[in-house]
Amino acid sequence: MRLMIVLSAAVVLSGCGGRVAVPVQVFKDVDAQLTCDHLQAEYNNNIRRVGELTGESSDKVRDNIGLLLVSPLFLDLSGTQKTEVTALHERNKRLQGLSAQKQCAPIT
Repeated sequence: MRLMIVLSAAVVLSGCGGRVAVPVQVFKDVDAQLTCDHLQAEYNNNIRRVGELTGESSDKVRDNIGLLLVSPLFLDLSGTQKTEVTALHERNKRLQGLSAQKQCAPIT
């Protein structure tokens, strides 16, 4: 009985290590209404967010090393940051395409 309780607790706690990925949508309903300034601003925000996620990913590695020593059940082995960064890069490609369609200055 105790073994079953311990195993159940281990299974429940093993999912506590990370957060759920919330990737941005590549295509949005408002894309057609975005101005050149909006496109540039969203692009810049996405670049800033990629930097934040990269830092978060570095912190995750450091935290996982510490948690490995304390309790491996809390390790964050998810690819949350990678999923979100990939979505941001795809969205930025979309923004660059929209910028070219609208004949805006190149997004940098």
